Amino acid sequence: MHEYLEKIRPQILNEIHVLRPARKPVSVNLQNLENRLFISIQGSENIKNSLFHLFKSIKKTNPGILNPKQIRLSVISNWLKTHNLRQVQYMAGHKYVSSTERYQENDVSSLQNKLEKCHPLNDAF
Repeated sequence: MHEYLEKIRPQILNEIHVLRPARKPVSVNLQNLENRLFISIQGSENIKNSLFHLFKSIKKTNPGILNPKQIRLSVISNWLKTHNLRQVQYMAGHKYVSSTERYQENDVSSLQNKLEKCHPLNDAF
């Protein structure tokens, strides 16, 4: 992402008017494009195809990534390790805290300890 922001994005903005063999938008609004994080190489406001090719290249460098949702899941899981649940809810854009709680990883050993502590058969002995 850092490389995209520092090198690739400024290069795309500088080369928008270079003629390339592809469909081109009717008009290019440079001011609008400068305010966007992701931009098309041709300057189109529709970046669906560009994001498809971006993710395709990410999969080449890291074949373990199956889809963009997997990246989102890992980012939110890492946020939960370092931030408050409500902060992560805000950062992830979730309306309900229960949506954020689904991303919490349950530690197997802590679950085992809770089970042993609360299980009714353990009180009998």
